[in-house]
Amino acid sequence: MNIIDYLGSEFQTLDERPLGDVDSLVLACLSYYRLPRSARGARGGKGCELHRMYRAEWFENMTRDLWDPEGLIRLLAAAIASPRLRGVRLSDFVDETDGEAEKQFAACTLRFPSGDAYVSFRGTDNSLVGWKEDLNMAFEADVPSQRSAVSYLERVALTVPGKLYVGGHSKGGNLAVYAAMSCSVPVFERIEKVFSHDGPGFTAEALASADFAARSGKVSKTVPESSLIGMMFEQQEPYSVVCSTASGFLQHDPFSWVVEGTDFARADSVSRGAALLDRTLNQWISGTSRADRAGFVNALFSILSAPGEDTFSGLKGNLSETVPVMFSQLTDLSAEQRGYLVHAVWGLVKAFGPDVDLSAVSRVFSGLGLGDDSGASDDSPSGSTGPTDIL
Repeated sequence: MNIIDYLGSEFQTLDERPLGDVDSLVLACLSYYRLPRSARGARGGKGCELHRMYRAEWFENMTRDLWDPEGLIRLLAAAIASPRLRGVRLSDFVDETDGEAEKQFAACTLRFPSGDAYVSFRGTDNSLVGWKEDLNMAFEADVPSQRSAVSYLERVALTVPGKLYVGGHSKGGNLAVYAAMSCSVPVFERIEKVFSHDGPGFTAEALASADFAARSGKVSKTVPESSLIGMMFEQQEPYSVVCSTASGFLQHDPFSWVVEGTDFARADSVSRGAALLDRTLNQWISGTSRADRAGFVNALFSILSAPGEDTFSGLKGNLSETVPVMFSQLTDLSAEQRGYLVHAVWGLVKAFGPDVDLSAVSRVFSGLGLGDDSGASDDSPSGSTGPTDIL
């Protein structure tokens, strides 16, 4: 079963059984919803009951540009019906996107009847600006959303009388850990546990000013067997591996994680591919200057932005038009630079559109004179040892 099935079969309240990893993933997903301006109660400190969010006229906008809109609506219905979460109030909702600052940040606080609260940070949607900020973590010590996460946790903590839990899925997991590692001592001492569900790790620079070793004992990190996102960057929190019904990149989908009883089904280790990914990424980051990392990420996203789309779904919605525009910018680059960037762009488009017709895109590459550099004919481009293998 998955987290939706879990909510339909687990009837103990949070008073009867403390909050665990599976509960945390559910609460992490609740920060993905895009609430309308009319949901004023959710933006205040008092909050509103979850059932007030379940309005059919809100569904389309609430799940816009998210990975599994139908799954998120089913999850909300299951949470409302569940004895474990029925009394939860959603409060302090914020949603900020700033393309110029390369920032995509959203969070909410789930307040329990006991007075405890779970601070939930949203992961990355399919917007280009959100993923640009994620990869900026490879060369920036603290990105805008990480700074916002610390400020948000400090502010909300003042209004919570009980214990604090902090968590998130994908980038939200990274933000949760960063906020807990960087917050003031009084706030950290009130944190019961920090949850990162397939959240990216950290570069050495990002944690240079934080006493990570002293605080990491409160972190519970879970990753699927074929984790891509959760194995990014040099410093990994201690983690456990969960089973998934999906394969490859699609294991990042929280609805694919297998639940047994009240816990996730656990695996012994990540797959060989995920382990290789971790080593390759570490080697690239440790052997590359911050300036070179920044140059690669900026070049990659300037190509992705060329067609004028602001989401990956927009890019893959009409590949016959978007791919030529993206790759037409590569013709003046050296063969090595072109190879790196072609593999990286192709890897991202394929990751977010596993149903992409490889043969059709290969023909587009050939028409542009890029030949075999594209890797479009291969399911897993190989032969490169640069950052493109990571993507």
